[in-house]
Amino acid sequence: MCYDVAYLTQKKKKYAERHPDKDLEAIESYFDEKGNPIKPVFHTTGFDHPKLAVITLEKPDEFQLMEWGLIPSWVKDNDQAHQMHNKTINARSESMFEKPAFRKAAADKRCIVMVDGFFEHQHRKKEQVPHYISLKDNQPMSLAGIYEEWVNPENGLKKQTISIVTTQANSMMAEIHNSPKLKEPRMPLILPKELEEEWLNSIQDKVSKEQVEALIKPYDEKFMQAWPVKAVRGKKNRPQTHDIIEPQEYGEQLGLF
Repeated sequence: MCYDVAYLTQKKKKYAERHPDKDLEAIESYFDEKGNPIKPVFHTTGFDHPKLAVITLEKPDEFQLMEWGLIPSWVKDNDQAHQMHNKTINARSESMFEKPAFRKAAADKRCIVMVDGFFEHQHRKKEQVPHYISLKDNQPMSLAGIYEEWVNPENGLKKQTISIVTTQANSMMAEIHNSPKLKEPRMPLILPKELEEEWLNSIQDKVSKEQVEALIKPYDEKFMQAWPVKAVRGKKNRPQTHDIIEPQEYGEQLGLF
């Protein structure tokens, strides 16, 4: 799954290099005049519903900030929205076109979610060892997402929310995401730059749906890197510093390395 990410930890120029045609105004406040992050987020969880940098077909030339945890447009009230929020952090690629919570967004509201990397926990004996996963070239990572706009019936306020799409794990991620409780190892759907535009295109017919489904495959692990890090969840959470994503060596008691 993908419940934990790091974002805006890299300089603005890396986001600009990744998408030179995008307007960075939406995330401008996160950077200082030298392009360094003012508010880098080295770790956050989807259950905190942070706002992530997103690219959509509707506004392809800019980054928008959308809340993590999709709320479908048909949700009736705040209570239902709150309950739904925590259940839609991820959308399984195999079922997102059929599930009521996701199918409308999967059909015509797909997006790209920009992060620097994500975290996954590896099961070793009785321990869960967090790993940080990113791209080897240290560029921002484009995750496949879907989004919806929900209008609060109580006050008319609009909220744009997202889910991150997951797929089967590649061999590297299968070794890390090895929980015995899961039917299979998973990973977020990472989009190569040359396929991002195809992911954003609306589905107009069965053929184009098949073209979108063809994009759903594990990312090539040879372009990825991963290493163990210190605990990132619960009471062991630490301040937002680079130390969170620094490699951590574990001893023999965990059976690691």
